[in-house]
This record gives sequence, structure tokens and C-alpha cells, in this order.
Amino acid sequence: MSLECLFDGRMSWREAWLLANELACDPSSRVAAAVNGWRYPFTHAAKILADLYDLTITANTDKKKRGRIKPYPRPWKAKGQGHRSTKPSVDQATVRAALAARGH
Repeated sequence: MSLECLFDGRMSWREAWLLANELACDPSSRVAAAVNGWRYPFTHAAKILADLYDLTITANTDKKKRGRIKPYPRPWKAKGQGHRSTKPSVDQATVRAALAARGH
């Protein structure tokens, strides 16, 4: 179905909105991957299999070498891979005063 359906009346805007939301909730769709900031789609089954792979490798690795195990790649950034914000340029009291002045 093309976007033309919205303009010629074959599909309502509500139906298009519901379909788009459904796509955004389906982790196997490219829409959901884009909404979540993933590099590629990753289904629930793929996540379970990746977790099982990690557990199997961990269980069958010597305890001394477990710290060097790399988990199966996921499409999202692991903790510590994200961007950190810079240090604030004003103190916390100034921020609180500004928020209070705006009714927060």
C-alpha cells in the first residue's frame, strides 16, 4: 500500500497511525529499529538465542577467563558506549531556581 491511500480515502489517518505504531512496536521491523536507535532489527527470538549463547559460552568457559568473554553482538549500544554529556556550566541551585520560576 502506498501513501497515496491516505489522500484518496482508501485509508484513514487513524488507520495509518495505528499501523505505524504497530510497526514501531515490532522489534523485527526496520521502523522499530530506527525508533529505538538500533543498527538493525532484532526479534524477540533472536534476543533469547543471543542470551542463551552468552549463557552457554559463560558456563563452558574457565572461571579465570570469563572476564574476557565477549557477548553476542546486539544492535543497541552496550552500557558505556553511549555519549556522555559535558559537565554543567551552572550550579544546581541556579537550575532549581530557574525550574521553580517556571512552575516546576
